[in-house]
Amino acid sequence: MNGQIVIIGAGVAGLTLADRLAAGGMRPVVIECENHIGGLARSFRYANGAVFDIGPHRFHTDDPAVRGYIEETLGENLITIDRDSQLFLFGKYLPWPITLKNVLALPPTMMARAAADLVFPRRAKTESFEDYIIEKYGRTLYRTFFKPYTEKFLDYTCSNLHRDWAEAGINRATIDKQVKTNSLGALIKSVLFSKNPLTKFLYPRTGGCGAFCDVLADKIRARGGRILTGTQVAEFALEAGGRIRGVHTTSGEDIAADYVFWSGALDALRLLGRAPEEVPRVHYISTVLFNYLVSGRIDQRFQWCYFGDADMEVDRISVPRNFNPANTPEGREALCIEVTCTEGSDWWNDPFRYDCVIESFLLHARLMKSLDHVEDVHVERVRRTYPLYALNYPRKIRGLFRWVHETWPNLALIGRTGRFWYNNMDHSIAASLRVADLFLADYGRGALARGDAYAAEDRRLEG
Repeated sequence: MNGQIVIIGAGVAGLTLADRLAAGGMRPVVIECENHIGGLARSFRYANGAVFDIGPHRFHTDDPAVRGYIEETLGENLITIDRDSQLFLFGKYLPWPITLKNVLALPPTMMARAAADLVFPRRAKTESFEDYIIEKYGRTLYRTFFKPYTEKFLDYTCSNLHRDWAEAGINRATIDKQVKTNSLGALIKSVLFSKNPLTKFLYPRTGGCGAFCDVLADKIRARGGRILTGTQVAEFALEAGGRIRGVHTTSGEDIAADYVFWSGALDALRLLGRAPEEVPRVHYISTVLFNYLVSGRIDQRFQWCYFGDADMEVDRISVPRNFNPANTPEGREALCIEVTCTEGSDWWNDPFRYDCVIESFLLHARLMKSLDHVEDVHVERVRRTYPLYALNYPRKIRGLFRWVHETWPNLALIGRTGRFWYNNMDHSIAASLRVADLFLADYGRGALARGDAYAAEDRRLEG
C-alpha cells in the first residue's frame, strides 16, 4: 500500500477527511466535479462586494471535538453570533422556534382546534410524514403549516414521505436541544414554561462559511495532498474481487488508490458501476438561489426566515449581513432567496423567467420597498441540496448501499450526499473525524476493513 487515498467530493465531509488523513501521513487526492470547492458549504463572492452562503449556513455543535476542530481550522477568523430566525405566517413575522407570540398570532378557532388535538390525539398507523406529524402535533398544525410547507418544498405528498424527513427536518430547524419540539405537548411546555434559549453560532469573520473549506484545502495541499476541480471519475481500475486499485478521470489522469471515499451523488456512482436495473434508485432535491443586492436596509432583523404558505413560491430567505456585517457592502442589503426544485424543471432550466415573481414576493414580504431598489442579482443552481426521503427510502438505501459495498469492497460512502443523509455541517465534520480515526488505526495495522465499516453517522438504517 502506498498511502494514497482518493476522495470524491470537495465538500465539508471530503475536505475534513482529507485534512485528517493528510495529517496522518497519507497523500489524499480529492476529485471535485464542480469548478470550485466547498460543496453545499461554499460561499459566493461577487464583484459587488457581497458574500452569500448557500442559505443560512453557520457552525453550531455540542460536540467538543467538532467545536475544537472548527476553532483550530479558522483560528482568529472566527466570531460568535446570536441566533435570530423567524417564520412568516398569516402575513406576520414570528419568532422560530415557536414562542408565545406565535401562539397568540393564531386565529382563536385554530387555537381551539389545536387544543382539541392535544386532548384527542391520533395514533400513527404508518411510517409516513403525515401520520407522524398528526400524532405528534395534531391535524390543525399539520394542515396549517407542516403539510403546505413540506409539499411545496419537496413537491411530494406528505402521505408518501417517510417520518425521518419530519424528525430530521424539525431537528435541523430547531437546532438548539434545549427547545423541546418533539410533540405538541412538549411544544406547549416550551412555550409556557421555558425561557427562550440564547442560541449562539460560530461564523467566519471574513469570507463567509466557505472560508472553512478554503483553509482545509490549503492545509491539504501543504501536506502533499491534491485537489482536482472540474474533474470527474470516468472509470475505476479494478483488481480481482472488485477492489479498486486506481481511478481514471475525465481529464485523462490515472490515479493509484488504496481506498476510495465517495461523498458524491449516489446516482453517479450507480451509473459508474453499471448497476443492474434491480439496484434501487434514490433521488435528490436541488435548489435555485436568487442572490439579490438591494439599496437600503430591511426592517426585519432575522438571519433566515421560513415562508410556509403553499401559494408562496419562496421557501426560505436569509440575510447575510445578519450573520456578519462584513458580508454586505455598507448601506446595502443582500437577500438570499431559496427555491427548491428538481433538475429539469422550469425553475431549474430558466430561473430568470421567474425573477419578476421573486421580486413581487419581496415587495409582498416587505423586504424591498420598490423594484427600483434592485442593484444586482445573481442566480445560482445548486445540485442535490436535499435527499428525498420517500416512504420506502430505507429499503432502497439499504439495497443500494449493499450493492455498493459488494461491488467495490474498498469504497466507503461519506457525507450528506454520499450517505443520503439530511445532516448539518457539524454532523459531516463529526463523521469524517471518526472515519479518519478508524481508518488511520486500521491502516497502521495493515488491515483495512470493507467500506461499510467506515460509515460513521448519528442515524440507523437497520430494519
